[in-house]
Amino acid sequence: MRKLLFVSLCLDFVWVNAAVVLVVRLFPGIAETVLGQPTSWAARQVLSLILLSLMRVANASIGEWLLAYARTEPPGRRQWANLLLGTLGFGSGIWYLLQLTEPGDTTPFLFMVENTPLKLAAVAVFSACYSWCGAMLLRFEPRAKFYNVLLFVSIIPLTAINVIFSRDAMIATMVARAASKGRSFPVEKAEAYVRVSLYFTVLLIAIMLTLLYFCRERPAAERPLEGAQGGEV
Repeated sequence: MRKLLFVSLCLDFVWVNAAVVLVVRLFPGIAETVLGQPTSWAARQVLSLILLSLMRVANASIGEWLLAYARTEPPGRRQWANLLLGTLGFGSGIWYLLQLTEPGDTTPFLFMVENTPLKLAAVAVFSACYSWCGAMLLRFEPRAKFYNVLLFVSIIPLTAINVIFSRDAMIATMVARAASKGRSFPVEKAEAYVRVSLYFTVLLIAIMLTLLYFCRERPAAERPLEGAQGGEV
């Protein structure tokens, strides 16, 4: 049960930290008013840990809900694949969604480069699907593997479209993102990253599909277990 406790803490920290970052980016004046200075990375982590502790004391945990079924299984059942891939999917979707609030971020998506309402909506939907598919794996939902296969396979054409039609935008985004953090990122290096990005994506998807093969699903006849059972340690 210790591994499930650790995973649930990680899941809760991911979304709590994302909420803190979102508030700081959208309302920077609040943080400066409270702290008297712009919020640093370390300050955001400390605030996230404090909020996470308060939520645990109040017994409010998304991580516990996501792992409710895993907690009811007898010891020895294979869970590592679901926990690993589900956590990565849940966190990746949230991280990708946060990119929408990154100042000056113009990462291309489906032929769209500028941050128009249509592009923001499309990225938000894709990010939500990513987190939802991760959550299905964590809850051992029926057909979770099927939906994750569709999601993983869709990433390859999305990457190919970016590389073929939005190559310059990808390079410009890498250089601009590094510059916004006070680092130098040569254009030649960005071009090299773009050249291998599609091959890297195919390799990554192959690895994720292999991990997905080892994932399990609960029988379709079983109902997901909620409430007190999800909170037991």
